[in-house]
Formats: sequence, structure tokens, C-alpha cells
Amino acid sequence: MINYNEAFNSAKLVPGAHKYISDWKNSSEEFRKTMLAQSKAEIDFSFSDNKDYKMDIFTPGPYAKASLVFLHGGFWTDYNKSYFSHLAMGPVLNDIRVVIPDLPKCPDFTIPEIGLEVVKCLKTVSRRFKGEIILVGHQSGGHLAAKMASKGVVSEEVLSKINRVMAISPITDLRPLIYTKRKDDLKLTEEIAQIESLVDLELAANTPVTIWVGADERSIYIDQAKQLASKWSCPWYESKGKHHFDIIDGLETKSSNLMNVLLSSLD
Repeated sequence: MINYNEAFNSAKLVPGAHKYISDWKNSSEEFRKTMLAQSKAEIDFSFSDNKDYKMDIFTPGPYAKASLVFLHGGFWTDYNKSYFSHLAMGPVLNDIRVVIPDLPKCPDFTIPEIGLEVVKCLKTVSRRFKGEIILVGHQSGGHLAAKMASKGVVSEEVLSKINRVMAISPITDLRPLIYTKRKDDLKLTEEIAQIESLVDLELAANTPVTIWVGADERSIYIDQAKQLASKWSCPWYESKGKHHFDIIDGLETKSSNLMNVLLSSLD
């Protein structure tokens, strides 16, 4: 039987994985300071009736071509928006507004309940800002981002504004997680795993989805990326030399393969 604890443990494959996380936090703090000094950041804007859930907004200036919403990873239990501000750099340099929300975490909330807060976030962004929405998520955030592209999850009004969804190293089948130590922390039942598995959901009509994964990623993430790409008939990219922690680096620069694909369908 597959050891799923081992299969999902990307950190074990990456030397100094903990340093990536501390570097994210430090880079994000510096980026926020810079953007606040330029009056280009709005921190802790409420998007939910639950006032604990807020989002940070980074803007290129008075004009933005679109809004990008980034949903971070952490297996639905770890991290917060303060670790990921620096990923707004690339989009901002391309005149794209960036929104990074804090979301509920397991085990205080179930994965379906976290998804409902993402819906609220997108609804707020859609109503507050003109223009199209780009939705990007990494790992468990990749699951949440792709879930928003499935049938019946967001309103037609919001769906019509989504230009592209990019799921980076997404978890697309939750059933293997039942056989991990994370099961209890995730409050994961067989029923939740079934209804939250993207490979069993239908893609909403006219919603462009792209899947991105590192070639040096754990094989289970590559396999799950392929499975969803096959189910939804959407393009997927395997980024040479990238692993679970540096696959999101492409968001930090104005022009990277990831960024070029992400913005390719904007008017």
C-alpha cells in the first residue's frame, strides 16, 4: 500500500525547505513596507461577514488591467496571507491588482466551509473592482482555486468575470488524504473527500483553467495534475527544474514562463 504520508511530504524532497518558508515571510514583509510607503497597499480589508477574514490588496497605481486573487497553500491548516505578499510583485509590474486573502483553517472549519469563504472573497473583488479576475492557487490553494471553476460553485456574475484560473501543484483528489496523519486535522470524512475531489467535478462552461506543476515535484502532485488536466481537457505545464516550494517563484517577476501564460488571454 502507498504510504500517503510520505507521498504528500514535499518538504522531505527539498533540502532546506524550511528556509523557503522563512524567506517568503521576510520577502513579503519587505514588499508590504515598500507598497505601503508608496500608498499602493491596503492591508486587512474585510471581505466576509466573519470579520476574522480579511484580504490584502496591492495595486500598480490608479489603473489596473485586471485583478489577480492568490490562494496560498498549507494543506488547509497552515500559513496566512503575510507569507505571500511578495508574490504580488510580478502581476503589479504588469499593471495587475493583486488580492491575497486570509481564509479559515482546518480543523476549526471543514474544507467545504473554507471554499464558501473563497466564494465570498471573489464576490467582494468582483463588486469592488472593474475588469476581469485571474484566480491563482498553490497546493491546497490550487484545489480551492480550481474548485471555483467547477459547475455551480460561484455565481454566473462572478464566473463571467474570471479570465483564467491557474492551479499550481494542486491537490485534485482528496481521497488519499484519508490515509494520512492529516485526516483528523482536516476533519476529512469519506463524504467530504468525495465531494471535494476535483477529478469528480465538472468544469463550468467557458472557464479557462491552466495547471502548472514542477518537474521535480513529488510524483503524487504530478499525477494529480495530469488527472485533472485529462478530466477537464485543460492545458498543463511541467516546469523543468522546479519543485514544490520554488514553483511559485514565477509570480515574483514581470516576465516568466508562468507569468506569460497567466496573462496571455488578457485583452
